[in-house]
Amino acid sequence: MIQPKDIFQHPATLLGAVLLGGWVGTLFPESAPGLAAVSTLYLSLIQMASLPFVVLAVFFGLQRLPTLPGAGRRLLMLVVMSVIAMLLCAMVGVLVASITSAGAGMSSTQTAALGELAMRSDSQFVMALRGVEGATPSLWDVTALVPNNLFAVLAYGSVPSVLIGVLLFGYAIAVQDPVASSHLSGIFEGIYRALESLVTRFNALLPAASFVLAAAATSAAGVESIVLLGSFLGAFFAATLIVSALSIGAICWRLQKSPWEVLTALRDPITVCLFSPVAVAAVPGFIHGMSAQLGFSRALVELFTPIAPVFIKAGEALFFAVLAIFIANLYDHALSLGDVALICLLSWAAALWSVGIVGVKSVILGTFVMTSLGLPLEAVLPVFLLVEVLCEGPRNLLSFLVSSALIALVSDGLYINSTEQVTEAWQPSTVRLRFTRKQALAGSSLLALALLTVFCAGVGFGLRKAIVAVI
Repeated sequence: MIQPKDIFQHPATLLGAVLLGGWVGTLFPESAPGLAAVSTLYLSLIQMASLPFVVLAVFFGLQRLPTLPGAGRRLLMLVVMSVIAMLLCAMVGVLVASITSAGAGMSSTQTAALGELAMRSDSQFVMALRGVEGATPSLWDVTALVPNNLFAVLAYGSVPSVLIGVLLFGYAIAVQDPVASSHLSGIFEGIYRALESLVTRFNALLPAASFVLAAAATSAAGVESIVLLGSFLGAFFAATLIVSALSIGAICWRLQKSPWEVLTALRDPITVCLFSPVAVAAVPGFIHGMSAQLGFSRALVELFTPIAPVFIKAGEALFFAVLAIFIANLYDHALSLGDVALICLLSWAAALWSVGIVGVKSVILGTFVMTSLGLPLEAVLPVFLLVEVLCEGPRNLLSFLVSSALIALVSDGLYINSTEQVTEAWQPSTVRLRFTRKQALAGSSLLALALLTVFCAGVGFGLRKAIVAVI
């Protein structure tokens, strides 16, 4: 029997919501501020649940890792293969963009329209090498990723630093006696399952969120910029499809299953990844699909899948490579074989340096690739910042699929029968809590006091910012 949930979560429904949202955003571009506010609310809700879930998933992956044979060797293989996979993605991007001649053949009218659009869009962005409040931390400071205070990075929300801190914390717990850490693991298990359920419930709002996000994106970017950058978007999406097909093929080869079976098992997380702007929202689905449905080792899946969208920047490497070819063709800059090899290496390096940088800020790293080739990106950078949101979903999907393929490649002898894995899946149970009238009153009072404290703290923070701005 078809359930309403299956209808709302179907890829066709989400695609229809995106197309409808894009149409509404095109017709009513003045609604961009309101739509942006609603999309920000959804992003805040999903990040509230997904970030702690990712932290606990990595923790439990580390706890289960010592039970795997050859765990250290497999982890080392995953790291090395991840770096190689990013370079291969850059090569695929260069190849596809060159074959499709992305950016070439634009008429003088289209070039003038692109320049005019860039001039209009430039007023929306402020870029400076140094802010008015002093120099900011260097973009290339790798040591900034290693936290010196785990609680500080948890409060700040820097995902790479949080994951590195959790890896260190989880390793320290993993080497302890399991009996000594069983109580802590039991507490974390309950929180982990609750957050998993919460993320799933937030993902149920994905059709409405996709509509709002698509409307906000098209109203901000406009149809003109999408049409003018059509060759770039076409090459990028085609390259993404090729890498995704290769990743699915690797999983099929390891499991000796058909692509349809693998795609059916991963349909829900792939859909969430494509249509949700928050990459980690797809982590629960990929963990369930890769372990419970496809039968891979849950330890590797729980450890590596949450890390994928943060550290495996396969989508960014492909994006920068296609961008470089597009700009070179746009300015009729002939590329030699050495230039093509340099683009692949620079795109790979820029992808590595984009760790910890999300959204439109990552596009600015494209200037690193362009400058090395003597190509100007600044002239059309504002236009790319407008359409970047259209590439975010495919970039995140590449990170997940590439990581899933790598897990499949190093899991020889580790994957188990999927029917056995399903029996390990956690089943929810009802917990009844009974309070006396006095306990309920005391609990309600404490909750109201906590909410009032948070409200007053927010008001105080806002007043402080207002006073500083006036002074």
